Amino acid sequence: MAEQNVVSLDPQGRIVIPRRIRRAVAARRFEIGVHDDRIELRPIRPLEELFGSLPRLDTGRILREHRREVEDEE
Repeated sequence: MAEQNVVSLDPQGRIVIPRRIRRAVAARRFEIGVHDDRIELRPIRPLEELFGSLPRLDTGRILREHRREVEDEE
């Protein structure tokens, strides 16, 4: 079974993910969803991890577009 931890919500609805879990996941952004009676967080990996996997892509342009989209979301 996966590691279990108890966390609490602060008045603004935030939780603190324990350091051990943050280090194991190594992500800063997450997709969140509700499944049955559970809240599930799935890490969103940085786009940079994909660089080099498809050699003919204009990765610089893709990264610039991605960063603009992220800024627009925030």
